[in-house]
Amino acid sequence: MKFCTVLLLLFWPCLSQANTVFSVCYEGSGMAPFISAGSDESQPVGFLVQMLNAAAAPLGITLHYQQAPWLRCQKMVQQNELNATLAMIWSAERDLQYRFPDQQSGTQQSKRYLWQAEYPVFHAITTPFVLAQYQPRFGISAPLGYIVEDWLAQKGWLSPYKFTLDDGLKMVSDGKLDGYSAERLIGSNHLQQLGLDDKVAISDDNLLVENWHIVFNQSFYTQNTQLVEQFWSNLIAARQQLEARHFDLYIKPPH
Repeated sequence: MKFCTVLLLLFWPCLSQANTVFSVCYEGSGMAPFISAGSDESQPVGFLVQMLNAAAAPLGITLHYQQAPWLRCQKMVQQNELNATLAMIWSAERDLQYRFPDQQSGTQQSKRYLWQAEYPVFHAITTPFVLAQYQPRFGISAPLGYIVEDWLAQKGWLSPYKFTLDDGLKMVSDGKLDGYSAERLIGSNHLQQLGLDDKVAISDDNLLVENWHIVFNQSFYTQNTQLVEQFWSNLIAARQQLEARHFDLYIKPPH
């Protein structure tokens, strides 16, 4: 009996971690093909979901997803209402608010990321965009709360008007906006859905090339450090498997 009790105590940490739930907030609108709400409201679909599930499964982690606008996702994780959110680009300000992978040694050099995202400019076919030659007329718009929006504002290129991706692409096609910056595959997906491929082109130049991360609430990370660290490490193999299955997505135009 004592022997069984000792074994139970030894394995108790593993057993308790194996049933850990990660509550993850995601922006379900405008993130396809990476992540979007599926037919089952509790389980989204997309490339990032495949990666996260592959990283979580060996650790016995259950992922519970909640859809919300991007700024709301950030706030809920900050306030410890949810454990994690994605897909976040590192910044010095965010580094103080969330737990990023390899925070001590340098998140920007970390290999434990979700996706290396490119942010080109979606512009009218009749008005080519070259980064070094751009002179603002109407300005360039970007999704609210994104790092690329801050980048444009610092350059003095940000449009004073806020547009969603779909509305922004329509404004570009109508010649009422110089451009719209969004992740390359997401923007391409929306262009096809809107039927604007013949009016809007994608620049070879990128405004930004940044890694996306899944980040955690600081308190949750402290309580589950070992499990979160292993989960982040599992993302490397999960991403490589995804790259192998969808190699065509990783063939990017010269820039």
